[in-house]
Amino acid sequence: MKIAIGNDHTGVELKRYLIVELEKLGHKVVNVGTNDAARTHSAIYATAVAGLINQGEVDLGILICGTGVGMSICANKFNGVRAVMGANLYTVKQSKEHNDTNVLTLGALTTEKTIAKQLVTTWLEAKFDGTETRRYRLNLISEIEEKQHNKEESYS
Repeated sequence: MKIAIGNDHTGVELKRYLIVELEKLGHKVVNVGTNDAARTHSAIYATAVAGLINQGEVDLGILICGTGVGMSICANKFNGVRAVMGANLYTVKQSKEHNDTNVLTLGALTTEKTIAKQLVTTWLEAKFDGTETRRYRLNLISEIEEKQHNKEESYS
């Protein structure tokens, strides 16, 4: 699988660790994050990863900032991106099985490396269950994105 990974200044160390772990698992990693600790902004890297996903250049994305919140908020602004914040193993597994998430966000200041690895592994191993109910949900999300794109339409 081809995975884009992006990070702000707080996520450099965790990103480096996860790249090694992802490559050990046989994944190709595209590093779009910063590589130093100079202050920067999560939106820059969330935008880069979302763009690669929407262009079909990568299969999935991982984003790292201090808490994972800023990356999640920004990534979810993009049509076609369904980002989940890696709060716990159950949440990341369910997010993929029920909502076919394609971006995982992590908090470098709130998540130990070994836990981050478990979150990533659990998320990558989970599969979208593809039931009619779940597909219907994804279609509803796509309709919301389309309405947002065509701002003249109502949300009610």
